[in-house]
Amino acid sequence: MTPTPSSGFSIEHGHADYTDAELLEQARANAQALILATVAFLEQRGIPTSDWAAAIGGTFAAGWGEVRPWDAGEFLDAMLTNLRALGAEVTAVELGVDRAEATIAGFPDPALCALFGLDPARAAVLHDAAAAIAAPRGLSWSWQFAEDGVTRFVVERASEE
Repeated sequence: MTPTPSSGFSIEHGHADYTDAELLEQARANAQALILATVAFLEQRGIPTSDWAAAIGGTFAAGWGEVRPWDAGEFLDAMLTNLRALGAEVTAVELGVDRAEATIAGFPDPALCALFGLDPARAAVLHDAAAAIAAPRGLSWSWQFAEDGVTRFVVERASEE
Protein backbone atom coordinates (compact mmCIF):
# COMPACT_ATOMS: atom_id res chain seq x y z
CA MET A 1 0.00 0.00 0.00
CA THR A 2 1.77 3.06 -1.23
CA PRO A 3 1.14 6.29 0.66
CA THR A 4 -0.43 9.14 -1.27
CA PRO A 5 1.38 12.45 -1.41
CA SER A 6 0.06 15.33 0.63
CA SER A 7 0.08 18.92 -0.55
CA GLY A 8 3.60 20.26 -0.62
CA PHE A 9 4.97 16.83 -1.56
CA SER A 10 8.61 16.73 -2.58
CA ILE A 11 10.66 13.76 -3.63
CA GLU A 12 13.47 13.57 -1.12
CA HIS A 13 13.36 9.79 -0.95
CA GLY A 14 12.00 8.52 -4.28
CA HIS A 15 11.22 5.07 -5.62
CA ALA A 16 14.82 4.33 -6.60
CA ASP A 17 16.15 5.15 -3.12
CA TYR A 18 14.48 2.28 -1.23
CA THR A 19 16.64 -0.63 -0.16
CA ASP A 20 15.78 -4.21 -1.02
CA ALA A 21 14.82 -4.77 2.63
CA GLU A 22 12.44 -1.78 2.53
CA LEU A 23 10.93 -3.00 -0.74
CA LEU A 24 10.46 -6.50 0.72
CA GLU A 25 8.64 -5.01 3.69
CA GLN A 26 6.44 -3.00 1.30
CA ALA A 27 5.75 -6.06 -0.87
CA ARG A 28 4.75 -8.10 2.19
CA ALA A 29 2.36 -5.39 3.36
CA ASN A 30 0.90 -5.03 -0.15
CA ALA A 31 0.41 -8.79 -0.53
CA GLN A 32 -1.32 -9.06 2.84
CA ALA A 33 -3.43 -5.99 2.07
CA LEU A 34 -4.55 -7.50 -1.24
CA ILE A 35 -5.59 -10.72 0.49
CA LEU A 36 -7.41 -8.87 3.28
CA ALA A 37 -9.14 -6.48 0.87
CA THR A 38 -10.34 -9.49 -1.12
CA VAL A 39 -11.71 -11.20 1.99
CA ALA A 40 -13.45 -7.96 3.03
CA PHE A 41 -14.94 -7.57 -0.47
CA LEU A 42 -16.24 -11.15 -0.49
CA GLU A 43 -17.75 -10.81 2.98
CA GLN A 44 -19.43 -7.52 2.07
CA ARG A 45 -21.07 -9.22 -0.91
CA GLY A 46 -22.04 -12.36 0.98
CA ILE A 47 -19.75 -14.60 -1.08
CA PRO A 48 -18.41 -17.51 0.98
CA THR A 49 -14.73 -16.93 1.63
CA SER A 50 -14.22 -20.68 2.01
CA ASP A 51 -15.27 -21.12 -1.64
CA TRP A 52 -12.73 -18.47 -2.66
CA ALA A 53 -9.95 -20.15 -0.66
CA ALA A 54 -10.74 -23.57 -2.16
CA ALA A 55 -10.80 -22.08 -5.67
CA ILE A 56 -7.46 -20.31 -5.34
CA GLY A 57 -5.99 -23.42 -3.74
CA GLY A 58 -7.02 -25.42 -6.79
CA THR A 59 -5.53 -22.78 -9.06
CA PHE A 60 -2.29 -22.57 -7.07
CA ALA A 61 -1.99 -26.37 -7.06
CA ALA A 62 -1.23 -26.28 -10.79
CA GLY A 63 1.94 -24.34 -10.02
CA TRP A 64 3.23 -26.99 -7.63
CA GLY A 65 4.53 -29.21 -10.41
CA GLU A 66 3.85 -32.86 -11.04
CA VAL A 67 1.37 -34.40 -8.64
CA ARG A 68 3.24 -36.94 -6.56
CA PRO A 69 3.17 -38.02 -2.93
CA TRP A 70 4.94 -35.58 -0.64
CA ASP A 71 6.27 -36.03 2.88
CA ALA A 72 4.31 -34.04 5.46
CA GLY A 73 7.38 -32.06 6.50
CA GLU A 74 8.36 -31.32 2.91
CA PHE A 75 4.92 -29.86 2.22
CA LEU A 76 4.72 -27.84 5.44
CA ASP A 77 8.20 -26.44 4.83
CA ALA A 78 7.07 -25.20 1.38
CA MET A 79 3.94 -23.63 2.88
CA LEU A 80 5.97 -21.96 5.62
CA THR A 81 8.24 -20.47 2.96
CA ASN A 82 5.18 -18.94 1.28
CA LEU A 83 3.84 -17.64 4.59
CA ARG A 84 7.21 -16.10 5.51
CA ALA A 85 7.11 -14.30 2.16
CA LEU A 86 3.84 -12.71 3.35
CA GLY A 87 5.45 -11.58 6.60
CA ALA A 88 4.67 -14.49 8.91
CA GLU A 89 7.17 -15.48 11.56
CA VAL A 90 7.60 -19.21 12.17
CA THR A 91 7.59 -19.63 15.95
CA ALA A 92 7.80 -23.44 16.20
CA VAL A 93 8.21 -26.26 13.69
CA GLU A 94 8.54 -30.06 13.60
CA LEU A 95 8.95 -31.48 10.10
CA GLY A 96 8.37 -35.22 10.19
CA VAL A 97 7.81 -37.55 7.25
CA ASP A 98 4.29 -38.65 8.22
CA ARG A 99 3.28 -35.70 10.38
CA ALA A 100 4.47 -32.11 10.57
CA GLU A 101 3.39 -29.24 12.81
CA ALA A 102 4.21 -25.56 13.00
CA THR A 103 3.01 -22.32 14.50
CA ILE A 104 3.28 -18.85 13.01
CA ALA A 105 2.59 -15.29 14.07
CA GLY A 106 2.24 -12.16 11.95
CA PHE A 107 -0.18 -13.42 9.34
CA PRO A 108 -2.70 -12.05 9.11
CA ASP A 109 -1.31 -8.79 10.43
CA PRO A 110 -3.67 -7.46 13.13
CA ALA A 111 -3.09 -3.80 12.18
CA LEU A 112 -3.96 -4.46 8.53
CA CYS A 113 -7.00 -6.48 9.59
CA ALA A 114 -8.18 -3.51 11.65
CA LEU A 115 -7.63 -1.21 8.67
CA PHE A 116 -9.95 -3.38 6.57
CA GLY A 117 -12.44 -3.97 9.41
CA LEU A 118 -11.72 -7.71 9.54
CA ASP A 119 -11.43 -10.05 12.46
CA PRO A 120 -8.02 -11.76 12.02
CA ALA A 121 -9.64 -15.15 12.62
CA ARG A 122 -11.88 -14.63 9.57
CA ALA A 123 -9.05 -13.17 7.50
CA ALA A 124 -6.99 -16.33 8.07
CA VAL A 125 -9.33 -18.18 5.68
CA LEU A 126 -6.49 -18.05 3.13
CA HIS A 127 -5.03 -21.04 5.00
CA ASP A 128 -7.90 -23.14 3.61
CA ALA A 129 -6.30 -22.89 0.16
CA ALA A 130 -3.50 -25.25 1.19
CA ALA A 131 -5.94 -28.16 1.61
CA ALA A 132 -6.57 -28.20 -2.14
CA ILE A 133 -2.83 -28.32 -2.77
CA ALA A 134 -2.16 -30.97 -0.11
CA ALA A 135 -4.89 -33.49 -0.97
CA PRO A 136 -3.61 -34.57 -4.41
CA ARG A 137 -0.20 -35.02 -2.82
CA GLY A 138 -1.54 -37.57 -0.33
CA LEU A 139 -1.70 -35.18 2.61
CA SER A 140 -4.29 -33.73 4.94
CA TRP A 141 -3.96 -30.10 6.00
CA SER A 142 -5.50 -28.45 9.02
CA TRP A 143 -5.00 -25.18 10.80
CA GLN A 144 -6.32 -23.37 13.83
CA PHE A 145 -6.16 -19.65 14.57
CA ALA A 146 -5.85 -18.69 18.23
CA GLU A 147 -7.02 -15.44 19.81
CA ASP A 148 -3.41 -14.48 20.52
CA GLY A 149 -2.78 -14.26 16.75
CA VAL A 150 -0.87 -17.53 16.54
CA THR A 151 -1.84 -20.03 13.86
CA ARG A 152 -1.10 -23.74 14.26
CA PHE A 153 -0.78 -26.04 11.25
CA VAL A 154 -0.81 -29.83 11.09
CA VAL A 155 0.02 -31.80 7.96
CA GLU A 156 -0.36 -35.56 7.93
CA ARG A 157 -0.02 -38.25 5.34
CA ALA A 158 -3.52 -39.33 4.41
CA SER A 159 -4.34 -42.76 5.71
CA GLU A 160 -4.54 -45.46 3.05
CA GLU A 161 -7.57 -47.64 3.48
